[in-house]
Amino acid sequence: MEVLEFIFVLGVIFSIFGFIWGLMMMGLKILSPPARQQGKQAEVYVLRIVKYFLLVSVTANYILAYQTESGEKGSVSHIVIGAIVLALYLLGKLQNRTMVSQLAKNAMFGRFYSPPLDIKVERFLLLGSVVYFVACLLLPWMVDNFVINWFTESVVSIYEAAIIGWIFKIIAFFFLITIIMRAANVIGALLNGESILSKGGGGPNVSGNFHFQGGANPFEQFREKQQNDPEWTDYEDVTEEEEGDKES
Repeated sequence: MEVLEFIFVLGVIFSIFGFIWGLMMMGLKILSPPARQQGKQAEVYVLRIVKYFLLVSVTANYILAYQTESGEKGSVSHIVIGAIVLALYLLGKLQNRTMVSQLAKNAMFGRFYSPPLDIKVERFLLLGSVVYFVACLLLPWMVDNFVINWFTESVVSIYEAAIIGWIFKIIAFFFLITIIMRAANVIGALLNGESILSKGGGGPNVSGNFHFQGGANPFEQFREKQQNDPEWTDYEDVTEEEEGDKES
């Protein structure tokens, strides 16, 4: 029960931090000029690095300040469970971005520009975030500064608010269910020798032939497949022949 409660609290932290970060990015988008196409990928990864750094720092700081018992800093249970939940959470984000990247390759969705996905950088961010999280719990001084404390206090203030706090508690409940299901899918994928980025790993199946080649009409492709299939037989109208047999 304590494990589920701890995962629930992590869901609250992640959701509230995402809300605060979203407000910050909205303000930054309003104040900043439109980004150039060439520099958009670099900008996206810089912002993601900053986001993951703050998210991990705030989460570790919250655990150290509010979740650990007196005199017990960076307990083994918090390190193990927190690292697993953080990895599963970031894995879900990576799976979503992988799906969006595959959709962006299709002509139908091409006008919705999405920066290309660098899977090596994404894996480095995921693993680096988990390692940094463990280091923060083992070395509390790494997250003891004004910026991280301000973010942490903001998360606590929103969590303790009357109405909005309940909203994030509901979100955290669904987060708990999602994490449990994703963990089960990842374990099943690893046992079956599948990639954790595939459908078996709890994410969208991006390895299949999802997109339409060349941006062609899917109905046109279906018709061409029927014509090229040797087992396909064209439809013949035999009603006139049947009527002729009856008259004779």
